[in-house]
Amino acid sequence: MTVSTYNPADHATNNNASSHINSDNHAAHASTGADNTHSGHDCGHDHDHNHNHSHGNDNDIVHLMPTLTDLQKPHSDQEFIEKAMAEESSNHKNLIASSRDELPSVLVNGVMIDRTAIAQELQYHPAENKEDAIFLATQALVVRELLKLAVLDEPSLGEAAWLDDEEKAISALIDTNVQATIPDIATCERYYKQNITDFMTDPIITVRHILLACLPEDGDERLKLKKTAYELIEKIKNNANPDAEFIQLARQHSACPSKEQGGELGVISKGQTVPEFEGTLFKLEAGLAPSPIESRYGFHVVEVLNKESGIQMTYEQVSPAIHNKLSQQAFHQSLCDYLFTLANAANIEGIEMTLEQENVFRG
Repeated sequence: MTVSTYNPADHATNNNASSHINSDNHAAHASTGADNTHSGHDCGHDHDHNHNHSHGNDNDIVHLMPTLTDLQKPHSDQEFIEKAMAEESSNHKNLIASSRDELPSVLVNGVMIDRTAIAQELQYHPAENKEDAIFLATQALVVRELLKLAVLDEPSLGEAAWLDDEEKAISALIDTNVQATIPDIATCERYYKQNITDFMTDPIITVRHILLACLPEDGDERLKLKKTAYELIEKIKNNANPDAEFIQLARQHSACPSKEQGGELGVISKGQTVPEFEGTLFKLEAGLAPSPIESRYGFHVVEVLNKESGIQMTYEQVSPAIHNKLSQQAFHQSLCDYLFTLANAANIEGIEMTLEQENVFRG
């Protein structure tokens, strides 16, 4: 497999590059067009890929080497011209965009992935930054092109199957070529024992709080309210009747509607509150928290009235879920292996494929 690499990290740090980009080590997430197969294969997208786009306008591409038009102009350094023209013809790394606003030049067996298609594909691949999103979208289209070529080469499918229904053809191709090992009972039991803490019910707690509200961006006010929160905690701790004191202070100071019930939020399980509040809340033991909890809403003076730990589930209760999870993992790995075989047999230029299980089914 011939690869001229496209590295999202290079885009983020070398936008003003004026020479070739050469990179041997690339770390990028990958996604695959195989996500678009039928639900039996855990497919992701519901969108319809259109592969009949005309090529986009490349006039705004910033070439890292002179264009062919530039090189054909009269020039005193004939040796430089000949060398640059040879590189322009043979080395596609210099065609890869160096600006955040540009898209890469990627070819599969000499056929360029349409930049318009890459731009349209971006919406299906959320990522931490634009460069990663471009990589994910581009690789998805490369994988789809590989699957198309495989369909055309498959005797039982061929061009007629592709023209009739692309998604159905890809699904049939995968059914024929991807065989995953079904996990047996011993494998499932071993997984349960090795990950037993994952199979517990969520704890539940009964809580009351006093919310001192403040906007996230108001730093000065937050400092004042944090001090006030500690003062309220001390008042409650030092009062002869801490329960009555908490209720009274909640009614006086809390910005939460629960103040009418003395600050009581009732029974809470994981997922019912904002993450920054929940993350600290479920680590608390029963009683008044010694420090306020900060959230996007402000500071919370918290008391855990009751806490019930999660219950360990038996293997019999979770065995169907374990079998399903391990079956999916086995299928995903087999699919990755098949896609790697297709990529290895193709001539791919402009992107370094990253076909790993945790990346192929992302997005």
